[in-house]
Amino acid sequence: MPKSFGRYQVLGVLGRGSMGVVYKTKDPVIGRLVAIKAIPETLGLETGKKQEYIRRLLQEAKAAGSLQHPNIVTIFDAGEGELGPFIAMEYLDGVTLKEVLSSGKKLNLAQLTEIARQVGDGLDYAFQRGIVHRDIKPANLMIVENNMVKIMDLGIARLPFSDLTREGRLVGSPSYMSPEQLRGEKLDGKSDLFSLAVVIYQAATGKKPFPGQNIQEICYRIINSEFVPASRLEPSLPAEFDQFMLKALAKSADKRFATGKELFDNLRRLLVEKEPVPPGKSREQEEMEKEIPTTVVKREDAVSVGSSSTSSSSESAIDDIFRDLTLTHRSLKLSSEKESKVWQMVIGILAGVAVLGVIIWYFIRG
Repeated sequence: MPKSFGRYQVLGVLGRGSMGVVYKTKDPVIGRLVAIKAIPETLGLETGKKQEYIRRLLQEAKAAGSLQHPNIVTIFDAGEGELGPFIAMEYLDGVTLKEVLSSGKKLNLAQLTEIARQVGDGLDYAFQRGIVHRDIKPANLMIVENNMVKIMDLGIARLPFSDLTREGRLVGSPSYMSPEQLRGEKLDGKSDLFSLAVVIYQAATGKKPFPGQNIQEICYRIINSEFVPASRLEPSLPAEFDQFMLKALAKSADKRFATGKELFDNLRRLLVEKEPVPPGKSREQEEMEKEIPTTVVKREDAVSVGSSSTSSSSESAIDDIFRDLTLTHRSLKLSSEKESKVWQMVIGILAGVAVLGVIIWYFIRG
């Protein structure tokens, strides 16, 4: 455990991933909590490659640091420490979508629509500034308070890693990669939208659209095979959702949604069409009168889209997931820490008894 990264004092470990370890740190100058991602890829590299790697990392971090969007994690700083280069970013108190799905939860159409709205808006903002994420997946989408979904690792995943890739490493998560990304072609925003569509499918059904026993099988299916219609795996989904997924997961980028907003609008249309039309109104009138949802309201009988001016008694379904899972994780963590301390005390007592026994035995023998 490093003690610091530059001026940032390490408080603990937040998580570990394929691209490094994330530490919880504190900036003593202004007293702000900061998440530090250490990227030890430079360890073992030749001097020339190491310097080029660091140069490119800092360049990409600078580009990502210029992004200011509520659905994108803010990057504050970048530098080099004992463990190699690191990136300092906004500290978030929340749970990743991976944790939500790992708990066995499936998201309903309203929740999927809200996530698509926020993530799609963040990706569109990045696309317009020439940045492609390349690694959209549940682990890189964090749900925090106030119903916010944050895109993480934007800029880090964009590094080319050309030398490391030639050494046999596949950067990113194959299950969520687009066909063109697996083929090594030039990428644009539609590749990230394909990855987002994979996330939506998994969140709706509990299954990935292109499963496989190994990387080769997964890659083959993404490029060549069709997926099982989502409504077969989750009967509550309308048949129109399958048509939406066919377009969102099209093998050819030209046949997919062009922007995150277009993807969201089509998903929202399914949600609107699923709701009953009041007497005396046509479907077109009802849809025109509905505003773009800013929250997803959970009710006793059904989950429906609400405006931002919901009453205090109405709570976001996404906020429910955040609160429930964070409370669960924190209680489990506290229990684990308490259990660990108990075991440490027991081991200490046993060790003390053993030492005392050896001393007594030594004197008796003497």
